[in-house]
Amino acid sequence: MSDKSGTNDSASPVNEQGDTNEDAQTELGFEHPPSSVVDEPVDITITNVPAKTVDICVSLTDRSDREWESRATYHVSDDTLELASASAMEGEATSEVTDLVQRATPKEGSSPYEPGRDVCDELTVHVERDGATLGSTTIERTFGSQGVTSEAVTSESFVGSVYEPPGSDPAPAVVVFHGSDGRPADGTAQLLASHGFVALAVQYFDWQGHHDRLPAELVEVPLESVENAVEWVHDRNRVRGPVGLMGTSKGGELALLVGIRLESVGPVVSVNGSGVVWAGISQREFPPGPSWTADGEPVSYVPYTDDHSVWDVQPPMEMKPGYSQSLEDADEETVAEATIAVESIAGPVLLVSGGADRMWDSVRLHKVAVDRLDRYGCEYEHLVYPDAGHAITAPYLPTANRERTQQFVMGGSATGYAEADSDHWRRVLETFGTLRP
Repeated sequence: MSDKSGTNDSASPVNEQGDTNEDAQTELGFEHPPSSVVDEPVDITITNVPAKTVDICVSLTDRSDREWESRATYHVSDDTLELASASAMEGEATSEVTDLVQRATPKEGSSPYEPGRDVCDELTVHVERDGATLGSTTIERTFGSQGVTSEAVTSESFVGSVYEPPGSDPAPAVVVFHGSDGRPADGTAQLLASHGFVALAVQYFDWQGHHDRLPAELVEVPLESVENAVEWVHDRNRVRGPVGLMGTSKGGELALLVGIRLESVGPVVSVNGSGVVWAGISQREFPPGPSWTADGEPVSYVPYTDDHSVWDVQPPMEMKPGYSQSLEDADEETVAEATIAVESIAGPVLLVSGGADRMWDSVRLHKVAVDRLDRYGCEYEHLVYPDAGHAITAPYLPTANRERTQQFVMGGSATGYAEADSDHWRRVLETFGTLRP
C-alpha cells in the first residue's frame, strides 16, 4: 500500500471529546494507493484522528464539471479509521469509500453522472468534525490500469477501438457492443483490458455521421460488419482461444445473435438485452425496417405495434409499454422466427436483467432465452436485480438520477443500481474468465 499525506485544512483540531483544542495541532495521515481503476474498491486508512467520531465526505466531478458529494459519520478507534472495515453510524453506509461514491448526489442538476474515459474522476476524501475540515486526500480513478494501450481501428468493414493489457503474453479477447445510443462502449472495453483481456469496442451504427461507412441509424445493420470485427480480433497475434461477446440493451440482443452465428465465439453476456430480435430504431420513419441484415436479407424480427396509444412520445419517454404490447400483438409464428437460437452458443451465457427496467421488459425478454437454454440443457445464469432499471453499468460510480434521462425513463432506484453494478460486474469477469486456459 502506498502512503499519501492529505492536507490539514483546519487550524483548530478537536480532541477526543470533540472539543476544540488550539494547542493540539495534529496532522492526519492517509494511507492509500495514489490511483486505482474505477471498478476496484478503494482502501483508505486515516491515522492521527483527534476525535471519537468524524464525518467522511467524498466529492468528485463528472464530465460536465458538476460536483457530486456524499457523507457519513464514523466512529474512530484508537485514533485510526480504516474505511475498508468501518461501519457508518445509523446505517448510512456499510464500508469502503466506494459505497460513499455510489451514494453521491450532484450539488446541482438532476441528470445522471457522466464519467470521463481517460481519467474517470479525481476522488477527494475530506475528514470533517463539527463543520471544520481536519484534512483531505485525493485519489485518481481511471477507466483502465496503467499499461493498457488503445488503438483506433477503421477498416473497410468495421469501426472500433481495441484495448490491450500490458505486455505481449497471449490473452483472451472480448468484443463489446453498445446500445441504441450509438456510443461505443469504450469504458467497458478499457476495464476489461485492465483485467487481462484484449477488448474491442465496436461501433455498428453512427447517428452523428462521424463515420460515412456506418449506417446512420439502427436499421438494416449488416451482421457481416460486426462479425468481421469479431474475426479480426480473433486473428490478432496475441489472442488465444474463442472470443467472448458482451452487449448492453440492443447490444445485448446483438451479442446473442452474433454468438449463434460464429464458431469463434465462446461465452456471451447480455445486459438488459433481449432473446428475441426487434425492429430497428429510426428517428426518420415509423415503423422502421429490420435492425439487422444477413447476406443482404432482413433478419426476422418482431415489429412494433400500430397501437399508438402505448407509445410515449413526450420526453422522457417510457418505452416498455410499447415493447410489451408489440410482443402481445405479434403472432406466434412471428415471435418464433424472431427468437434467437441461443442454444447454439458454444460457451456459457450470462443474462443480466433489471427488474425495474422501463425501457423494455428485459426480464421477460431474457426469459425467452432462458426457456431455450433450459430446454437444451445449456450452461447459463440469469441475474435479476429487482430494483435496478435499464442503466446497469460499471461498478463504483454514483447511481443517483439514473431513473430517467432527458430523453428516456430508465427505471430503477439508486440503491438498486448500486447492488446491480458491483454484483453483475463480478459475474461478468468470472464468465469471461472461462476463456483463460
